[in-house]
Formats: sequence, structure tokens, C-alpha cells
Amino acid sequence: MNLALVAPPWEVMINSYPPLGLGYVAGAAIAGGHPTTIHDYGLHPHASVTRIVDEVLEADPDVIGITTWTHLYHVCCELAQAFKRRRPALPIVLGGPHVTVFPTETLEEEPAADYVAFGEGELTMTELMDALDPSGEAESGPDLASIEGLVWRHGADIVKNPLRGINTDIAKLPFPARDVMEIERYPLRAWNGERMTTMMTSRGCPYACTYCFKGLFGRRYITTPNDLIIAEMEEIHDQYGIDHFYFVDDLFVVNIKRLMEFVECMKERKLGFKWQCLARVDRLEKEHYVAMAEAGCSKIHYGIETGDPEMMVRVDKEATLTQVANAVRWCSDAGIMAKGYFMLGLPGETEETAKRTIDMACELQLTEAMFSLTTPFPGTAMWNDIKDRFEGIPRKELFKRASYYYGTKTVSEPMFNLSQLSMSRLIELVNEAEYGFRTRGWHAKQLEGKLESPLDRLFFRLTQKKWVKRLGVGPFKDLGKKWLRRRLPETVDSSTYM
Repeated sequence: MNLALVAPPWEVMINSYPPLGLGYVAGAAIAGGHPTTIHDYGLHPHASVTRIVDEVLEADPDVIGITTWTHLYHVCCELAQAFKRRRPALPIVLGGPHVTVFPTETLEEEPAADYVAFGEGELTMTELMDALDPSGEAESGPDLASIEGLVWRHGADIVKNPLRGINTDIAKLPFPARDVMEIERYPLRAWNGERMTTMMTSRGCPYACTYCFKGLFGRRYITTPNDLIIAEMEEIHDQYGIDHFYFVDDLFVVNIKRLMEFVECMKERKLGFKWQCLARVDRLEKEHYVAMAEAGCSKIHYGIETGDPEMMVRVDKEATLTQVANAVRWCSDAGIMAKGYFMLGLPGETEETAKRTIDMACELQLTEAMFSLTTPFPGTAMWNDIKDRFEGIPRKELFKRASYYYGTKTVSEPMFNLSQLSMSRLIELVNEAEYGFRTRGWHAKQLEGKLESPLDRLFFRLTQKKWVKRLGVGPFKDLGKKWLRRRLPETVDSSTYM
């Protein structure tokens, strides 16, 4: 049977990250004998429902699987309904983070969906394809009632099977089907402009931050052996010529022994690959950063979230501001770029706590910073604290206003405001934070200091003005970046400027 996997458009921006989750499902389905195509409209944010349906049905699928994110749930439902109008007998499966939180409710409220695959999807989807296969080969396959992690319709009833246990042997999964993903289409780039792609080397995170979703992989930390990690990197390099890798695990540095063994393997093999990862500020010591840099680590991403110690406790971050400062400094001193992620609008946020966060982001030795509005997504502890407010509101309508991206990208106002500030003020603060980091942040000062000419330094300051940034469209969009790159050493990351 042919399977078509669909990722909906993100509406406000291109998603430059290849859909690894769909890649893993595709790899498992193909290994199980089911030809699979992936249709990722994250690359086409303004694609119409009609276009998506036409293109997906051209692949002549026997089953369609749609991945669901909370902020795109309404789009996923529109797609399911459109597929059903065109092909009423075509089975529609919804999977992904959002329906994992609401597995039964999804079938109750969306008649166009036939199945929900909740939790990890690789084995569930493969077994479902086997069960639906009308060929003689499927007679020995599972029946619907035996497939863990599946919700299905039995006449007028909705049946929820037991949750599939966490897969503790992810080394047995095929690599993501990157040929089906067509990863060469994705505009993801490393700091120097060279192509980069994503990998996942572990699942789960043992920490319990209140804003973080653990519904798919849980808190148990499951890892891929280091030899398989390097084998996957080599396969990607051989097939696509890519030398830069971003490990998008929830947390790459939980197991220090495993990390250091990976570092030693990379140093011994001398493959010349560069890699990035996510880390906590309290996991690594100074010597770890030095070793990671020697093994090709070029950037570390930190979820710092806030510059206020009380807010840090409130979200169960289990870290201190001293640990933040030490980690970023050690990272920078080792020659590794550091990116910080910050949230504005955390529960109880005030003008003063937000200012502490912005000031700290500017003071830290960060080469890049991202500021987001806090959104309590379903399945998180933060959501559980407020979900009773929305009792009776249809989920499709409720989550239309849930998003990661506000501020400079859009003026929409999500309904989830947990702070003591107005939503309009929070959006202003996001803009002020981004502008402040560009103009008075540590990295901005470093870049300006590397420009030799006073005229160049004046021009650099001018280009960070808000009204000049708004001119960066059309044929002028990349002129500033090209100018800055020509005037700075090749080892300096200027990608977030101009």
C-alpha cells in the first residue's frame, strides 16, 4: 500500500527544518514494504488547500497521514476534510504532538479523520498499513484492536487502544528517509552560509520545565549508539555533500560519558564535520567545551528563557543565573558560538522581569538570541494550570491563535497571556528585545569592533536602525549581509545581522 505523509503549511513563514518525524515514519513504512511519499508544505507557507490536495493525490496514495501541531491543527482538519471530499473512501490518519494530547477527542470532533496515531508513530503507522492492506500478504498482519497507540472508529463508536510503550531500542529504526524528504530543498544553513541538515540522536529529556512537552518521548533518555550517529553523518555527507549537522535532540548533553565518547570518536576519525546541539547551562564544565570544540562543535543552543531568578524557579528550570553566565562564557572562550532562547510573558511576568531578561541577553556572550512570546501548549504543566479557562471552546477555534511566532513576523494576538502585562506590550517587548540585542548586545559590539574603518562602523550602526531594517526587501534584502561578510574574517558569524 502507498502512504502519503503530509505536513501542513506554517502560514507565516517557511519552515527550513526537514520533517525528521515524518522521515522516521517513512523509513519504517518503506522498510515494512509500503512505498511512501512526503509532502512538506512547511516549505510553502501560502499553499492553498486545493493545491495541497491536488499534489498529494497525484501520488495515488492508499492512506494519507497528516502530522499535527497545535498552532496548525485547524489547517490539518481543513486538509482532512478536503481529502475526504475528493476521495471519501481514502483513510485519513492524524498523528503528531497535538493529537497525542487529544487522541479520542480528535476523532470526536473531526469526522473526516478515520484514525489517530498517538505517541511515537513509526511502529503504529507500519502496523496500521499492514492491517489495512487488502492484499493476501496482510492476512497475517495485525487487526486494528491489537495496534498500540491507535484510536479508530468501530461503527458509531470510537475505540482507543492502549498507549504504545516508549521505544527503548531506537537503534533498530531505519535512518529517516531523507531521499523521500528531499532534504536538498531545505534552506537551512550553518553560520557561514553552507548547507546544514538536522539529525536526532536521542529521545526524551529527564527535566520537567513547565513549558516543555513530553508527550511523545517522555522523560526517559533513550540514545542512539555513537557509531550509528557517525554512520548517519557519513551517509548524509556521501549522498548530499553536507558537512554541517544540527542535533535537534531535546537535550544532547544529558549523558556526559556518551558525549565525551562521541567527541573522542569525532577527533579520532578526523571527518572534518561541524555540528551544533542543544544543551543545558548546568550540564557541562569548562573542559567539556574545549573538547567539544576540538571535535567540530561550532554552536550550542541554550534554552535560557529568563533573566529573573524568581521566574527561573517558577518554570522549574532547575538552573541559576550564575550557571547561565558561566556556561555561555565557557562556550565562547572555547571558540563555540552560543545561541540563547528567551521567553517573554512567562507566568507573572512584569515590566521589571522582562527588562532583566532583555538586559541579560545583551550582556551574555551570545552570537545569536531568539525572543518568543510564552505560549502554554497542550500537554505541558503550564497548560494544565490554565486549561479550565477554555472549557467549552471548540479546539479548532481555540488553537487558531496559538503560535510560536509573534512580534516582528505578525501582529496577531494569541489568547494565552499569563503575564501581568497587556498583550500589546508583550509584543512591543519582543521587538525591543530583538532591537536591543542587535544594537547593544555583546555580539553586535564584537562585530563593530572588528570593522577597521570608522565609516564602516558608522554604516553598521545605521543598518541596525529599525527603519533601515524595514527596507531590507526585494533586491536589497541580502546586500547588507554580503557587505558585512566581505569586511569581517570568515570565522565570524554575522548571519543574524543586516
